[in-house]
Amino acid sequence: MKHARTRAQALLAAADFPGEILTGVPVVELKGTAEAVVLCHRGVVAYGPEEVRIASALGLIRIRGEGLTIFRMNRERIVVHGKIASVELGGSSC
Repeated sequence: MKHARTRAQALLAAADFPGEILTGVPVVELKGTAEAVVLCHRGVVAYGPEEVRIASALGLIRIRGEGLTIFRMNRERIVVHGKIASVELGGSSC
């Protein structure tokens, strides 16, 4: 089992993937102030034009801004577009 995990981590590193993906830790990538990409999420908790709340293994991820829309969402990734003002991590999903 350990050998398989080590090999998977080596493959992800070679493909330039964050190692957190294997452990389920969320990865948040900002592309300027116009796009946020969240990997390893557990679903959308709340959604509106000024705030998107996303559940993760480390707690709640809050994306705040103006004109926020979920551009794309699947089991692995959520892409939020709009004018992003802040991203916060932590707290409960309630």
